[in-house]
Amino acid sequence: MDPETIQKTYAVVPGLNMGLFTPKDLGTILQIINRYDVPATKITSAQRLALLGMSEEEMTALQKELKSHIRKTAINGVHYVQACPGLKWCKYGIADSLSLGKKLEELSMSEPLNAKVKVGVSGCRMCCTEPYVRDVGIFASKKGWTLIFGGNGAGKPRIGDIVAKDLNDDEVLVLVKKCLNVYQENSKPRTRTARFMERFGIDSLKEKVFEGSPKE
Repeated sequence: MDPETIQKTYAVVPGLNMGLFTPKDLGTILQIINRYDVPATKITSAQRLALLGMSEEEMTALQKELKSHIRKTAINGVHYVQACPGLKWCKYGIADSLSLGKKLEELSMSEPLNAKVKVGVSGCRMCCTEPYVRDVGIFASKKGWTLIFGGNGAGKPRIGDIVAKDLNDDEVLVLVKKCLNVYQENSKPRTRTARFMERFGIDSLKEKVFEGSPKE
Protein backbone atom coordinates (compact mmCIF):
# COMPACT_ATOMS: atom_id res chain seq x y z
CA MET A 1 0.00 0.00 0.00
CA ASP A 2 1.25 3.48 -0.85
CA PRO A 3 2.67 5.26 2.28
CA GLU A 4 0.69 8.40 1.46
CA THR A 5 -2.54 6.39 1.42
CA ILE A 6 -1.75 4.93 4.85
CA GLN A 7 -1.40 8.44 6.29
CA LYS A 8 -4.79 9.50 5.03
CA THR A 9 -7.66 9.58 7.50
CA TYR A 10 -11.39 10.13 7.48
CA ALA A 11 -14.13 12.05 9.26
CA VAL A 12 -17.63 10.98 10.20
CA VAL A 13 -20.16 13.76 10.30
CA PRO A 14 -21.85 13.44 13.73
CA GLY A 15 -25.38 13.38 12.41
CA LEU A 16 -27.79 14.43 9.70
CA ASN A 17 -30.98 14.03 11.73
CA MET A 18 -31.46 10.30 11.09
CA GLY A 19 -30.02 10.61 7.59
CA LEU A 20 -32.50 13.27 6.50
CA PHE A 21 -31.47 16.50 4.85
CA THR A 22 -33.09 18.84 2.34
CA PRO A 23 -31.94 18.99 -1.29
CA LYS A 24 -30.67 22.50 -0.54
CA ASP A 25 -28.52 21.25 2.34
CA LEU A 26 -27.31 18.37 0.22
CA GLY A 27 -26.23 20.83 -2.47
CA THR A 28 -24.35 22.97 0.05
CA ILE A 29 -22.63 19.94 1.60
CA LEU A 30 -21.69 18.70 -1.88
CA GLN A 31 -20.15 22.07 -2.78
CA ILE A 32 -18.01 22.01 0.38
CA ILE A 33 -16.92 18.42 -0.22
CA ASN A 34 -16.00 19.17 -3.84
CA ARG A 35 -14.01 22.23 -2.80
CA TYR A 36 -11.82 20.01 -0.63
CA ASP A 37 -11.61 17.39 -3.36
CA VAL A 38 -12.67 14.62 -0.96
CA PRO A 39 -11.72 11.28 -2.59
CA ALA A 40 -14.79 9.35 -1.42
CA THR A 41 -17.91 9.61 0.73
CA LYS A 42 -20.04 6.97 2.38
CA ILE A 43 -23.40 6.85 4.16
CA THR A 44 -22.69 4.72 7.21
CA SER A 45 -24.98 2.13 8.78
CA ALA A 46 -25.74 4.75 11.42
CA GLN A 47 -27.15 7.03 8.70
CA ARG A 48 -24.22 9.40 9.05
CA LEU A 49 -21.82 10.75 6.45
CA ALA A 50 -18.24 9.46 6.30
CA LEU A 51 -15.74 11.58 4.38
CA LEU A 52 -12.87 9.36 3.31
CA GLY A 53 -9.26 9.85 2.29
CA MET A 54 -8.42 13.29 3.71
CA SER A 55 -5.42 14.43 5.69
CA GLU A 56 -6.01 15.43 9.30
CA GLU A 57 -5.60 19.13 8.47
CA GLU A 58 -8.10 18.93 5.61
CA MET A 59 -10.54 17.02 7.80
CA THR A 60 -10.40 19.63 10.58
CA ALA A 61 -10.97 22.53 8.20
CA LEU A 62 -13.82 20.78 6.38
CA GLN A 63 -15.59 19.90 9.64
CA LYS A 64 -15.57 23.57 10.61
CA GLU A 65 -17.28 24.50 7.36
CA LEU A 66 -19.88 21.75 7.77
CA LYS A 67 -20.63 22.64 11.40
CA SER A 68 -23.78 24.65 10.68
CA HIS A 69 -25.22 21.88 8.48
CA ILE A 70 -24.97 18.95 10.87
CA ARG A 71 -26.49 17.92 14.18
CA LYS A 72 -24.22 18.08 17.18
CA THR A 73 -23.41 14.87 19.02
CA ALA A 74 -25.65 14.64 22.07
CA ILE A 75 -23.85 15.07 25.39
CA ASN A 76 -26.24 12.66 27.14
CA GLY A 77 -24.57 9.59 25.64
CA VAL A 78 -27.08 8.80 22.88
CA HIS A 79 -24.59 7.89 20.15
CA TYR A 80 -27.12 8.08 17.34
CA VAL A 81 -30.76 7.53 16.46
CA GLN A 82 -31.33 5.44 13.35
CA ALA A 83 -34.85 5.72 11.93
CA CYS A 84 -36.54 4.35 8.81
CA PRO A 85 -38.60 6.55 6.43
CA GLY A 86 -41.75 5.49 8.31
CA LEU A 87 -45.37 6.34 7.65
CA LYS A 88 -44.66 9.50 5.64
CA TRP A 89 -42.21 8.07 3.13
CA CYS A 90 -42.51 4.25 3.07
CA LYS A 91 -45.44 2.23 1.70
CA TYR A 92 -45.01 -0.28 4.54
CA GLY A 93 -44.80 2.29 7.32
CA ILE A 94 -47.68 2.39 9.79
CA ALA A 95 -46.22 4.88 12.29
CA ASP A 96 -44.17 8.07 12.15
CA SER A 97 -40.72 6.75 13.01
CA LEU A 98 -38.95 9.96 11.98
CA SER A 99 -41.03 12.11 14.33
CA LEU A 100 -40.41 9.73 17.23
CA GLY A 101 -36.73 9.50 16.33
CA LYS A 102 -36.39 13.29 16.47
CA LYS A 103 -37.92 13.33 19.96
CA LEU A 104 -35.49 10.62 21.05
CA GLU A 105 -32.56 12.64 19.66
CA GLU A 106 -33.67 15.50 21.88
CA LEU A 107 -34.14 13.32 24.96
CA SER A 108 -32.61 15.06 27.95
CA MET A 109 -30.85 13.12 30.69
CA SER A 110 -29.68 14.60 33.99
CA GLU A 111 -26.17 13.18 33.49
CA PRO A 112 -24.19 11.70 30.59
CA LEU A 113 -24.77 7.95 30.26
CA ASN A 114 -22.14 5.41 31.31
CA ALA A 115 -21.55 4.27 27.73
CA LYS A 116 -22.77 5.06 24.24
CA VAL A 117 -26.38 4.20 23.48
CA LYS A 118 -27.55 3.40 19.96
CA VAL A 119 -31.24 3.76 19.13
CA GLY A 120 -33.16 2.14 16.27
CA VAL A 121 -36.73 3.12 15.35
CA SER A 122 -38.75 1.19 12.76
CA GLY A 123 -42.15 2.25 11.48
CA CYS A 124 -43.36 -1.33 10.99
CA ARG A 125 -42.70 -4.92 12.09
CA MET A 126 -40.15 -5.45 9.30
CA CYS A 127 -37.64 -3.79 11.64
CA CYS A 128 -35.36 -2.36 8.95
CA THR A 129 -33.36 -0.41 11.57
CA GLU A 130 -32.63 -3.63 13.50
CA PRO A 131 -34.20 -2.55 16.82
CA TYR A 132 -33.62 -5.96 18.42
CA VAL A 133 -29.85 -5.38 18.33
CA ARG A 134 -29.84 -1.76 19.49
CA ASP A 135 -29.40 -0.49 23.04
CA VAL A 136 -32.87 1.02 22.65
CA GLY A 137 -35.04 -0.49 19.93
CA ILE A 138 -38.55 0.53 18.94
CA PHE A 139 -40.82 -0.78 16.21
CA ALA A 140 -44.45 -0.19 15.28
CA SER A 141 -47.41 -2.53 14.96
CA LYS A 142 -51.08 -1.73 14.43
CA LYS A 143 -51.61 -1.52 18.19
CA GLY A 144 -48.68 0.79 18.87
CA TRP A 145 -44.95 0.81 19.56
CA THR A 146 -42.94 -2.07 21.05
CA LEU A 147 -39.97 -1.06 23.20
CA ILE A 148 -36.84 -3.25 23.33
CA PHE A 149 -33.86 -2.68 25.61
CA GLY A 150 -30.35 -4.08 25.86
CA GLY A 151 -29.63 -5.29 22.34
CA ASN A 152 -26.20 -5.34 20.73
CA GLY A 153 -24.93 -6.29 17.30
CA ALA A 154 -21.18 -6.25 17.89
CA GLY A 155 -18.66 -9.02 18.58
CA LYS A 156 -20.84 -10.49 21.29
CA PRO A 157 -24.36 -10.06 19.88
CA ARG A 158 -27.44 -9.94 22.10
CA ILE A 159 -31.13 -9.83 21.24
CA GLY A 160 -32.73 -7.12 23.35
CA ASP A 161 -35.54 -7.74 25.84
CA ILE A 162 -39.08 -6.57 25.18
CA VAL A 163 -39.99 -4.05 27.87
CA ALA A 164 -43.51 -3.18 26.74
CA LYS A 165 -45.90 -3.29 23.79
CA ASP A 166 -48.80 -1.25 22.38
CA LEU A 167 -47.37 2.11 23.42
CA ASN A 168 -48.10 5.59 22.08
CA ASP A 169 -45.36 8.16 21.46
CA ASP A 170 -45.54 9.73 24.91
CA GLU A 171 -45.47 6.35 26.66
CA VAL A 172 -42.41 5.29 24.66
CA LEU A 173 -40.49 8.45 25.55
CA VAL A 174 -41.31 8.09 29.25
CA LEU A 175 -40.31 4.43 29.31
CA VAL A 176 -37.09 4.97 27.36
CA LYS A 177 -36.01 7.60 29.86
CA LYS A 178 -36.93 5.33 32.79
CA CYS A 179 -34.98 2.43 31.30
CA LEU A 180 -31.95 4.65 30.75
CA ASN A 181 -32.21 5.99 34.30
CA VAL A 182 -32.22 2.44 35.71
CA TYR A 183 -29.28 1.57 33.49
CA GLN A 184 -27.41 4.69 34.57
CA GLU A 185 -28.00 4.08 38.27
CA ASN A 186 -27.10 0.38 38.25
CA SER A 187 -24.44 -0.11 35.57
CA LYS A 188 -20.68 0.23 35.73
CA PRO A 189 -18.82 2.91 33.77
CA ARG A 190 -18.28 2.08 30.06
CA THR A 191 -20.66 -0.90 30.30
CA ARG A 192 -23.09 -1.09 27.38
CA THR A 193 -26.75 -1.93 27.96
CA ALA A 194 -26.39 -5.49 26.61
CA ARG A 195 -23.80 -6.48 29.21
CA PHE A 196 -25.79 -4.64 31.89
CA MET A 197 -28.98 -6.53 31.02
CA GLU A 198 -27.17 -9.87 31.12
CA ARG A 199 -26.39 -9.15 34.74
CA PHE A 200 -29.46 -7.16 35.81
CA GLY A 201 -32.18 -9.05 33.93
CA ILE A 202 -35.45 -7.98 32.34
CA ASP A 203 -37.56 -8.81 35.40
CA SER A 204 -35.51 -6.49 37.59
CA LEU A 205 -35.67 -3.77 34.94
CA LYS A 206 -39.44 -4.04 34.66
CA GLU A 207 -39.80 -3.98 38.43
CA LYS A 208 -37.87 -0.72 38.57
CA VAL A 209 -39.53 0.83 35.53
CA PHE A 210 -43.13 -0.17 36.24
CA GLU A 211 -42.97 -0.42 40.03
CA GLY A 212 -44.26 -4.00 39.92
CA SER A 213 -46.93 -3.48 37.26
CA PRO A 214 -45.37 -4.10 33.84
CA LYS A 215 -47.36 -3.20 30.76
CA GLU A 216 -47.14 -5.93 28.11
